[in-house]
Amino acid sequence: MRKRLIFAGFGVILAFVVFYFYNKYKMVPSIDIQKLEIITEAGQPFNINDLKGKKLIISFYASWCGNCLEEMQDINKIKNTDLKDIEVVCITDEPLEKLTAFKEAKGYPFRFLKLKKQFPEIGINSIPVTYIVNQKMEVVKEVLGYIQWNDPSTLNHIKSLY
Repeated sequence: MRKRLIFAGFGVILAFVVFYFYNKYKMVPSIDIQKLEIITEAGQPFNINDLKGKKLIISFYASWCGNCLEEMQDINKIKNTDLKDIEVVCITDEPLEKLTAFKEAKGYPFRFLKLKKQFPEIGINSIPVTYIVNQKMEVVKEVLGYIQWNDPSTLNHIKSLY
């Protein structure tokens, strides 16, 4: 009987740990996009609400993240065709020097911004995290992890959200 209680207790603890880490690393955090404290590459405050009226893809990334880099490359390939009416906003928590160097090295036609806080402080524990935002500044889709942007079904789904 005592053995069963020990195994049951262990099972409950294991379930809690799995649930905790799943929620922390596999669930997209609900972020109030409009309240983010972000700055431009020049270090000036940027109000995301200035983009109201535009269709947005907001991607939280890091220059060392392989999936982030692959996504940006894919988006760049289709930006002028399939995504021409959508603005791409890339937000990092890395130092401004890294942001600037990355932007200059890649030459992507995206808006690059820096979060004033570190990702974990706003609930982001895994990247890339992407938010699809409509013209009213409403988040209509949240995705954690790599998105295959050049897949026609993905593009059709994204476009249907606006």
